[in-house]
Amino acid sequence: MVPSDSASPAQVSQALRIVDDAWDELRRSLVIQQHLGLPLVRLPDLSLEEAQRRSRVGHSLLSRIDALDASDLPADLALTLRVVRFHARTWSRQADWYWFVIDPLGLGLFGMFLPTAYCGGYVLNVVHGALAAFTFASPDDADRYLTLVADYERLIDQGTERTAGQGARGLLIPKVQIHQARTLIQALRSAACAAIQVAPARLPANVGADFLRELDERISHGIEPAFERLSCVFSEKYVAQAPDAVGLGQYEGGAQVYSELVKLHTTLDLTPSEVQECGLRRMAEIEAAMHGIRKELGFQGDGKRFLAHLRDDIRWRADTVSGVISVFQGYVDRLTEHLADYFPPPPKAPFRVAPLPEALQGSMTFGYYDEPRRDRREGVYLFNAANLTKQSLFNIGALTYHELMPGHHLQIAGQQENEALHPFRGHSFVNAYNEGWAEYAATFVGEIGLYTHPEERYGRLVMDAFLTCRLVVDTGMNVLGWSLEQARKYMREHSGMTETEIQTETLRYSCDIPGQSLAYKLGDTHIMRLRKRVKEALGPAFTLKEFHSVILAPGALPLPELEWHVESWINERSRAS
Repeated sequence: MVPSDSASPAQVSQALRIVDDAWDELRRSLVIQQHLGLPLVRLPDLSLEEAQRRSRVGHSLLSRIDALDASDLPADLALTLRVVRFHARTWSRQADWYWFVIDPLGLGLFGMFLPTAYCGGYVLNVVHGALAAFTFASPDDADRYLTLVADYERLIDQGTERTAGQGARGLLIPKVQIHQARTLIQALRSAACAAIQVAPARLPANVGADFLRELDERISHGIEPAFERLSCVFSEKYVAQAPDAVGLGQYEGGAQVYSELVKLHTTLDLTPSEVQECGLRRMAEIEAAMHGIRKELGFQGDGKRFLAHLRDDIRWRADTVSGVISVFQGYVDRLTEHLADYFPPPPKAPFRVAPLPEALQGSMTFGYYDEPRRDRREGVYLFNAANLTKQSLFNIGALTYHELMPGHHLQIAGQQENEALHPFRGHSFVNAYNEGWAEYAATFVGEIGLYTHPEERYGRLVMDAFLTCRLVVDTGMNVLGWSLEQARKYMREHSGMTETEIQTETLRYSCDIPGQSLAYKLGDTHIMRLRKRVKEALGPAFTLKEFHSVILAPGALPLPELEWHVESWINERSRAS
């Protein structure tokens, strides 16, 4: 039902207070504070007490929403309230989930174990960026920075306490992940010491040697011992007791949490079995399309032989960081002349690509997009240079269009710059929407012919197959009884990824951020369905540019709310015509 816009002033006022209070909670996130340019005064809190506090906030917001008659609210406010409900439900679960999964940055990205790349590694990379951007204007700032260094020690110790507390409750990191965790801890220790150091040129004239001596003291007697304490969690006894199996479902209560994570990350009412079945069906369709391209090229051989052929083809390789950056830029240039024909105006914020920090290169397959913020007015895709300089790049077009334009950068930076949105909506992150749009974008550019070579179209299908594999193996390893080796075998047969990538990706799904990877393909499928719905409703009046504007205008929404928004727009447009 579409709201009638006839709500009383009291109803509107109550709704706005709920939204403002939700915004107060969301902007506690270090990531949001960076976007807003707020002073850095405290680092993330990883304690059970913080999870309990956030759960109380979530429950309170849900109770207030339930007590409000939202049926007559203005449409956009009603939509915002629906987004608040989604986030409040996520917050309300954090105390119950604490020992299973934690949301360190308050964005709905839940990790199982902190000493892993996409959980603690990602958090510390964000923290290091915030410390590097710290501005020294007075001696007070120097004192505040030293306080943050002490807070960094607290952050690491909280990670140690949670990891040890998980072990005491039977949630030990699987043996196969422990080696990578140890390596990551040492890499992050080195990265932390480098990031926390302050070059004298950053300091004002009245801050100098005494501050730097105190900083060195806090690093050597605070930060480094904190990392050592974290490493010591993995004692001989811990390793001996650690499970050989992987997946959240092996721990008592873990299967139920995973089932809820599936609903959270997809925003859809799906079971793990339904998700896996969807992945198996998609994979059959993708492999049929791959066979068609091999036939088109006259290649005699199966998919594995064709991939080996592509990996040996020097046309699709670059062995330097600058060479890889040039490949990304070539795909950006190819898109530029088409943007205005199919998409709303791009954000003002520029974008670029840069190498991923070395500490994360051993644990992240590709990298991640880092959105613009107040101290750095550009979006950056941080790519794994160690991987991409050693492998074929025939699939980098698909990666470019997913991560930058018209994918993450167009959507996220555009959302941040959309002054029509309440700040809560302007900074909202919904995994199924954000990743779904990026995958839709990477697919769409193929529809308008931007994968100009058959090998590039094949590369897009390889990326599609890789992400579709996630629907099968993420659910498989976490609750459907798949072993790690069974999942890796499936990815070897179907993903098109290298063995190194398969090793890191399967650990990501089963030991790091379970369920997160399901959002990509289910999200883009939902957007495709909405496009079909709008096209049927508008007939000859349908345009792709208008459809993309409708999808992007409201910012990140859970998929049911996106559908609600689209249906409301169809009804309004029908009445207007």
